[in-house]
Amino acid sequence: MDKIINKNKTIAVAMSGGVDSSVVAYMLKKEGYNIIGITMKHWGGEDSGDNNKTCCSLDDIYDAKRVCDDLGISHYVVNFEKEFKEEVVKYFIDDYINGNTPNPCVVCNRKIKLGKLVDFSKKIGADFLATGHYAKVINEKLYMGDDVKKDQAYFLSQVKKDYFKSILFPIGNYNKTYVRELAKELGVRVYAKKDSQEICFVENDDYKKFLMNMTDGKIFKNGEIVTTKGEVVGKHKGTAFYTIGQRKGLGISYSKPLYVVDLDSKNNRVIVGDNEELFRNKLIAIKINLLGVEKIEELDNIYCNIKTRSRDILHRAKLKLIDENKIEASFELGVRAITPGQLAVFYREDGLVLGSGFIEGGKSL
Repeated sequence: MDKIINKNKTIAVAMSGGVDSSVVAYMLKKEGYNIIGITMKHWGGEDSGDNNKTCCSLDDIYDAKRVCDDLGISHYVVNFEKEFKEEVVKYFIDDYINGNTPNPCVVCNRKIKLGKLVDFSKKIGADFLATGHYAKVINEKLYMGDDVKKDQAYFLSQVKKDYFKSILFPIGNYNKTYVRELAKELGVRVYAKKDSQEICFVENDDYKKFLMNMTDGKIFKNGEIVTTKGEVVGKHKGTAFYTIGQRKGLGISYSKPLYVVDLDSKNNRVIVGDNEELFRNKLIAIKINLLGVEKIEELDNIYCNIKTRSRDILHRAKLKLIDENKIEASFELGVRAITPGQLAVFYREDGLVLGSGFIEGGKSL
């Protein structure tokens, strides 16, 4: 786009202090846009008692500010701690208590990062919000990014459709290696900074400690580990500490390898079985968010590709509409470790995200 036209457009960039968002800011500035940096502060570290620990730590906020200073652009820090605790952290804890494996990044993107942050960017006069996600928006619709290993459309598939009219993903056509090289070439001071941890508000990825601290230990609830045939083979300290497909850390001795195949939170039991018992040929998805179609009826009886986890491969499946907010997916081949609480994302062959829903459960072969 011509820089004369670009200078009349203002883009707010969600600045985490990391490589990807910093490169986005440099790229857009170089293309002639008016750029504003925005950094979110949305978790105060109550699990550790360290009120200086945030999702974007003080070091991250400082890095984002220095990048903005380098570019000569304004930098805002917005505090969404209250909203984040109510919308994301509470959901995270409740889902574990209910025997699910939550996906907080998905909920954060919908409610906070690409929800409230888009709204805030409009309030300060921005035409668009740009982020460092590896995904693409084409004609206001969400598509997979070109880097299959880094594709983040999965995490964005619950964002409200209308918001994609105001969202840009400038590095969606690139891979991570190229972005780091570009960062160094552009002189981005954080070009060598490591990627952030997966669950940003859980220190050292120790979600068990986090859950214990946030529930005052109430998450502990001793129960039985039982095989699919009903044999008691061990004890557990809470179903929240297990996930479907888990093998390590079960604390049991048995004649053959056992895996977590189900979590019975109602009866406080962890169900274990053979690896073969992890495979399902169907799943039920609820809380459907439509993106690539206008009406949910358009998904009925169509074939598409599905991811059941963020790092999953694409599985071919046929969709069947159960009701206005529930879909059944039947896979051509069995899918391992379908996990309630995770997201099932429906993709068209060309990478268009048709929609997504939270996995309620799977059905055996």
